[in-house]
Amino acid sequence: MAEDRRGKVLFLDGKFEEALREFYNAASEGDADAAFDYAFANQFGFGTEKNPAVARSFYTFAKERVPEACYNLAVMHLHAEGAPRDYRLTYEYMRDAAEAGVIEAQLYLGVAHTMGTLFEPDIIAISRIPYHTPIQRDEALMLDGDVPDLEADEEARVRAVRFDPRSAFEWFRAAAAADPTYVEALSTQGKYLYARCFSDGLGTDFDRKRAEDLMLVAASDGSPDALLYIQENAPYRLPELEEEHAITRIRRTERLAGKA
Repeated sequence: MAEDRRGKVLFLDGKFEEALREFYNAASEGDADAAFDYAFANQFGFGTEKNPAVARSFYTFAKERVPEACYNLAVMHLHAEGAPRDYRLTYEYMRDAAEAGVIEAQLYLGVAHTMGTLFEPDIIAISRIPYHTPIQRDEALMLDGDVPDLEADEEARVRAVRFDPRSAFEWFRAAAAADPTYVEALSTQGKYLYARCFSDGLGTDFDRKRAEDLMLVAASDGSPDALLYIQENAPYRLPELEEEHAITRIRRTERLAGKA
């Protein structure tokens, strides 16, 4: 709606209180994007005092049409931020976000199923102002919730997600298939972790050749981890990274979401 678009412009200009009014007006008319933006502003205190309870309410309204809301709700339940700590809901919201294509959630679940436990995410929220933007833990915006003592709460976190290499493989494959223009650093990480599944035999058969091919794709898209892997494990393939036609061929023949 027009109000949400105006709100985004005002927000980016630093006029947070005015933006908040636009978000609220549009959300009151049923605009899910505006409801998400209003929730985000309340979660982190833009134009108002931080109010995680209000944020949770508006994220809940938005979550059916804005999958990033599911990711934010998952982290809020993980940290008891405006919501009771609930590891089952953390997992369920994270799964809903991942199934809807949110790469942060896909990578989180891939690692969670590899470890067999819920863990502290590096990305504490996603903003949609002006577009899908991951909010990193080391940025200025911090949580007011109760971040759990991971060791003391380990049993509950382990119960919420099972060790499941095949599920990890599927989530990494989904993340690897993301459009490289969509949160570029995370899509290259997805490609690298998907390649690691074949190099480590995680959730699939060990396949050195396929691992190398996928590492070349990840490295050509900018993954330093994938480049390091090629340098250490397949240096004879480094010239392929310098051959544009070879990279094009790799991308054409290696469909990341294809056969396992």
